[in-house]
Amino acid sequence: MAHQFTVEASIQGISLQDFKRLAARTDLHEAVCKRIPGDNLEIIESEKAGDIYTLKRAYNLDVKLPDAAKKFLKDAFRLQRTDISDLQAMTSEVKLSPNLPLKASCQRRVTGDDEHVRFHLNWNVSVKVPLIGGMLERHAEGEIRRFSQLEIEIIEDELRKNLV
Repeated sequence: MAHQFTVEASIQGISLQDFKRLAARTDLHEAVCKRIPGDNLEIIESEKAGDIYTLKRAYNLDVKLPDAAKKFLKDAFRLQRTDISDLQAMTSEVKLSPNLPLKASCQRRVTGDDEHVRFHLNWNVSVKVPLIGGMLERHAEGEIRRFSQLEIEIIEDELRKNLV
């Protein structure tokens, strides 16, 4: 059974209407990608068709390991991420495909009003490693929470830059 958890966050001072307007710009999504900690970023697809926006990218995660271990495990933490967003409904499906025995997906929903936007991320994580899978799923949750918070901070910064 998959490990499930929810991440919620909000950005004050940005309206849902402003968020919708800015989220329709593919360059904003790409700017956020480029600021996520990692290296060797490759944007595989960034395409908008009507209200559906697809962003596929791959990068090496900046996980907390000694440098020697990172060199030894080169590309072991390479992650391919696909976000398919409905820009009208303000919903997305996120899929993570790492070079590890892990499956992770998220249903993301953005709500709000004239004062703030709120992010709701419902995650499912499954690690297929006997005996220690549950422990690794909880560790993955911690890393996903850390990267989600960082991504929301980057989104907030990019939104504020583009509102000026």
